[in-house]
Amino acid sequence: MRTLVVDDSAFQRMQIGEALASLPSVKSVDAASSGEEAIRKLLSGAFDLVTLDVEMPGIDGLAVLRWVMANRPMPVLVISSLRGERLAIQALELGACDVVSKPVARDGMDAFRARLAVAVAEAGEARADLLARRGIPPPERKPTPQPGGPSDPRAGSRTASAPVPSSGLAIVVAASTGGPSALRDLLTGLAPIRQNPVFVAMAQHMPAPFTTSLAARLSATTGWEVVEPGPGTEAVAGAAWLCPGGFHLAIGRAGGRSVATLMADASQYRWTPSGDHLFASAAALFGARAIAIVLTGMGDDGAEGAFAIAAAGGSVFAEGVETAVIPGMPDAASRRVKTTVRLPLPDLARAVCERVSSLETGL
Repeated sequence: MRTLVVDDSAFQRMQIGEALASLPSVKSVDAASSGEEAIRKLLSGAFDLVTLDVEMPGIDGLAVLRWVMANRPMPVLVISSLRGERLAIQALELGACDVVSKPVARDGMDAFRARLAVAVAEAGEARADLLARRGIPPPERKPTPQPGGPSDPRAGSRTASAPVPSSGLAIVVAASTGGPSALRDLLTGLAPIRQNPVFVAMAQHMPAPFTTSLAARLSATTGWEVVEPGPGTEAVAGAAWLCPGGFHLAIGRAGGRSVATLMADASQYRWTPSGDHLFASAAALFGARAIAIVLTGMGDDGAEGAFAIAAAGGSVFAEGVETAVIPGMPDAASRRVKTTVRLPLPDLARAVCERVSSLETGL
């Protein structure tokens, strides 16, 4: 894999370059100190992967990314400081395949190298043509004012929407590489059921604080109220939970209410947040009224949880190879659950809406 490191900091270029060079899959590492230099090198050389800083003077990282997706589609990893998390989420919408936090100190290099190794491996499996096709962000939707308005979801507060009853439905979603834009498109496609007694809970493989910015962006572009739940946050109709980075999300019961429970990273799960953990909780509490959706991503997260939902009488859907940036996770789910409905993303959302309608009418 021939890589290009784009960062205006010489120190960061050195750190990232050394980390990349240590990976067996990386054949060469080149560097550019500005957006202008990056585009010149991309025009004159052949590369398989770009790592990109989004905060640069002159032609910034987002402009470089737009150019790459329009002219030389290839996997792009955003390597961002924590203060740049909002720009990093915009980059994912524009077609970047993943975001990695810059190390904050030398003692953070081991964690950075491990995270980068995973991101590079996944980028090597990503379909750049689909990333480029998805990299057209939708216009922001104006939020509909709600009486009283939502307060801080981390405090376990409620919105003005009606609580989802115990007889309601739960849609649980797992996603990884390519997931942010897939979640955006899925939630947009699920708009017809937003007023139904159903709520959505999502496990997107992404560290904090990037999940906070992703939740805000999904709220602005899909019509759903997307929040990072805190312990005890109640499930309400028209709301969607996005698991906070660094935690595992589950659905629990408290006084007849469906509420969020959070668990710090646990060694039994390979991915954080874990789709399997979320799906298993939905199977236990909602049974046949649980719907699992496995979206794009490398590996098999969600497969065992999907099996638990199917065994409890619930429904399993997975993204088709036509739209999945990396089909590993949906492939694994469909192998584990033979009755999985596998469809491209637009058709998948419609099929889920139809399944919700049939469950509500008792069919």
